[in-house]
Amino acid sequence: MRGPLAGELWAAVFLAALAGAGWWAHSVLLAASGTLGVASVSLLWVWQRECLTNVSYRRTLSHDRAMFGEEITLGIEVVNDKVLPLPWLHIEDGVPHALSLRGGTIDADASRRGPVLHLLVPMLPFARARRRLVITCDRRGAFTFGPALLESGDPIGYARRFAKREGTDRLLVYPKVFHLEPPRIASRVVLGDERSRATLVGDPSRVAGVREYRQGDPLRHIDWRATARSSGLLVRVHEPTTSLRAAVFADLRVPRARGLAPPDLDEFTVAVTASVVSDLATRDVSVGLFATGSVDGQYVACPPSASPSALADMLERLARMSAFGKATLAELVSAEAGRLRAGTSVVVIAAHFPEPTVAAIGDLRRRLPVTGLWVGNNAGAPPPAGTVDAREEVAYVEDWKQRATVELVG
Repeated sequence: MRGPLAGELWAAVFLAALAGAGWWAHSVLLAASGTLGVASVSLLWVWQRECLTNVSYRRTLSHDRAMFGEEITLGIEVVNDKVLPLPWLHIEDGVPHALSLRGGTIDADASRRGPVLHLLVPMLPFARARRRLVITCDRRGAFTFGPALLESGDPIGYARRFAKREGTDRLLVYPKVFHLEPPRIASRVVLGDERSRATLVGDPSRVAGVREYRQGDPLRHIDWRATARSSGLLVRVHEPTTSLRAAVFADLRVPRARGLAPPDLDEFTVAVTASVVSDLATRDVSVGLFATGSVDGQYVACPPSASPSALADMLERLARMSAFGKATLAELVSAEAGRLRAGTSVVVIAAHFPEPTVAAIGDLRRRLPVTGLWVGNNAGAPPPAGTVDAREEVAYVEDWKQRATVELVG
């Protein structure tokens, strides 16, 4: 704000002298003009000084966490708690550039502070103004709203006053989670909870049907109820199963060869990773996550866990994670694979399987089974045949943000 002793003080001195000269000369018009001028300058000075006194600004998010694609509300409340009205009040509030906002004016070219939300409201004495905006959470990440800058002044705009409101609000948007068919995951554990596509020992707790008795079948497997309705002995057939403890390794260093890779391939890879982790966790599989992206300068490392809070923790890390981490997948596998328990199934998700990655997987397969899930694209290479125990593919599609499901191709 310009100091009141600059132009205003000299104007007040001049008008006071003019009023004094009018009273001395018995000129009512001159005296009245000078007196009115002094009163006007004084009023403007008070307006400039007190315009933002007792003005409060409050920003409220309906949720501080949201799923990808969800819409939440941004509420804004301004209160002028004094007798002095505000002919105009201009508010600039910092908003994230990556999220879509409806119901307000956004200046995306505000180079000094980043994108800002502009609000211009008049305020009567002891008045309250509310605005409601809608945020579309179409990008994962941790986003900050604020701080806000308030600006007001006298009615003629001669001088202005600024006040900063330092308070900020944070919003965490989880990555997109697709509905997908359970991926085929290689396992070397014989009995357990997950249905296997390989011929393993049958789990007695899972009955797939009945068949005729053969010599050598255990008598305890005979289904006496079915036998009573048949002319011969029938035995129960059990589903082959495996018990899964899965460790998901995600490589977010997408290929950039000749510019053929889609610009958002890394985000799609994050969404596929979140979908696989979520699918395994919701099927009560003990699952862990290791990713080359960084959170607070460190790569993501969540050991396999069946805790109810494990999935939320992994999704939060995927939401906050920067895809541009320092570690390669080969380095990550070398650092973390030795800590995995025997019997853990490893799932490697990547848009490109270069030679160092294939070599690291080869070393890992000596101890643990590995499933390769390739995020298909025009620039990356899938895992070569014979380098993984099972292979799945999910193809990148441009409209993945609008899709609810993706298909896995074995």
